[in-house]
Amino acid sequence: MDGINGLVDFFAQKVFIISFGQIGLMFLLCFFCLFSGKYKTGLLLSYFFIFYWGFVSNRGHWLELFGDNGTGLVLYLFSATAIALMGVISIFQENH
Repeated sequence: MDGINGLVDFFAQKVFIISFGQIGLMFLLCFFCLFSGKYKTGLLLSYFFIFYWGFVSNRGHWLELFGDNGTGLVLYLFSATAIALMGVISIFQENH
């Protein structure tokens, strides 16, 4: 229980910044994809925006969390690579 409280305290003190322009761009692109019936493309666009916001633009927060811990950095890189790989693989799938 102590670990959960520490994690909540850590994230309560952090600010994750996503610009309104990026949110508007994602909304607009996804709206046009869904409006034109390209559901898979719209989902992939939202997926890559969330990937960018979570892993790329906030990498400083993640690196601060892991510090000089090599295991944490490997976990971060593995997670980011796995998520990106799943997104790229899903582009080439015909049915699903």
